[in-house]
Amino acid sequence: MNRREAVKAATALLGGVLVTSNGFLIACARDSTRSAGKVLTLDDQSLIEDIADTLLPTTPSSPGAKAAGAGAAINLLLSDCYEPDAQERVVGGLKEFRKMCRQRCGDSFASLPQKEREQVLREVDAEAQKAGPTHYFGLVRELSLRAYFSSEIGMTKALRYVMVPGKWVGCVPLKPGQPAWG
Repeated sequence: MNRREAVKAATALLGGVLVTSNGFLIACARDSTRSAGKVLTLDDQSLIEDIADTLLPTTPSSPGAKAAGAGAAINLLLSDCYEPDAQERVVGGLKEFRKMCRQRCGDSFASLPQKEREQVLREVDAEAQKAGPTHYFGLVRELSLRAYFSSEIGMTKALRYVMVPGKWVGCVPLKPGQPAWG
């Protein structure tokens, strides 16, 4: 084999790899709408973060759930710590919630003003109270609280956090307006 034949063979081989690699790379690409190994799609994660931020908004003393990154934490908690029936209940509930927002408000939940968001969540909460523990909203609220109050922002800004406490005192009275201990 001379040099000219070797260059032709290498070019043909490289060309074949380049032509076929596009198909392999496309076939191996991740679904961009879903976080790797998680239950919620990115749209669902964004929606549940908006719901959590409406439940736990930014106040003068502490940032809200969105600032704490509650959406990703909720997705992680739901994927890793809850049974498949609870996961399906939340995913189905978010689809139902999205549809209800479009029917009642004519728009997505994220684009509604804060007062309308709160009103929508009050209506859904009233439905959840009537339906009992099988309704998805109770689980969404629980996930929102867990995600927020286990975050650094929730622990240090919304609650009083002492990294190395002094002596243990079992019963400490709280003054009105004083945050609980983290």
